[in-house]
Amino acid sequence: MNKLIIYFFLVIALSSCFKEKPIKAPTNNIGTLFTANMGADYSKQLYFNVQNGLFIDSNSRYDYDIAFDCDASKFNIWLNGAKLMQAARTGKTNLNEVKPADTLSLEWRVEFGYGLADSNAIGKWGNYPQSDKKVYVLNLGTDESGNSLGYKKMQVGDFNSGYQITFANLDGSEESSAFIPKNSDVNFTYYSFATKSIKNIEPSKDIWDLQFTEYSTYFYKEKLPYKVTGVLTNPYKTNAYLMDSTSDFTTIQLSNVDNSKFTQKRDGIGYEWKQYEFGSYMVKTGYNYIIKSDNKYFKLRMLDFYDSNGNKGFPKFEYEELK
Repeated sequence: MNKLIIYFFLVIALSSCFKEKPIKAPTNNIGTLFTANMGADYSKQLYFNVQNGLFIDSNSRYDYDIAFDCDASKFNIWLNGAKLMQAARTGKTNLNEVKPADTLSLEWRVEFGYGLADSNAIGKWGNYPQSDKKVYVLNLGTDESGNSLGYKKMQVGDFNSGYQITFANLDGSEESSAFIPKNSDVNFTYYSFATKSIKNIEPSKDIWDLQFTEYSTYFYKEKLPYKVTGVLTNPYKTNAYLMDSTSDFTTIQLSNVDNSKFTQKRDGIGYEWKQYEFGSYMVKTGYNYIIKSDNKYFKLRMLDFYDSNGNKGFPKFEYEELK
């Protein structure tokens, strides 16, 4: 456990160094302006529709632990990256054989914001619909203060009109089972270990495009899993890519769109539109993004990360449909 304790103190130490000061955003705007009110602790996940210019819904990023793919052809199980969750496969097929000491020798995987199956933290858990019955240990991540939320061990059963999971604390206590059906109206069905219940979080998959949220990544130089704040796209109907950082936003036209640059990655906008410098976040207002939603195209740029009182967690953005 010593390595894990050191890791959590390192995360908290890094976070405590980030005492943000606001940077003034430019005012020469030509598109429609919106602010995503995530809160100073980034506690909210917000869903935005670019065609209607509306925030559709929101939820707390602490509402769930795992998400299950609802697409008929997909069987991925995703961790809540907004809590910096991680997963490790034990190689054991008996839930009772997995003990706390196993955490010392496991290879941990973080949930990237790509949303691609080949980078999924849990990975392929069977030859669908059959499960390989391998037991996972899940690091439940951190709370709003950076404190550890503990661990669970989980086994995925065979898929039979829905996902079957059995989970418990590492010492074997509080063992429970759950059945999670697919819901074709949404991308994912969510589940909370704390409440032992399904969470209906995501709005209908055909009415939103962008999700403003924290999510996890991995800093390879520092060898450190880390939470970042950014924008993810709806995997059902929305794609985005960084066009460039040199064009004048006001002059970008439909003819500038390059369809070959759209990918299936959910972090086409991501978090790199800002950077941390000298005690504050600086937004790269020159970054021009192209969004495709239901065969309509939009240009977007991020303008600010602070509200009028200098509080962080209020990303301001500008966008316009290209016709």
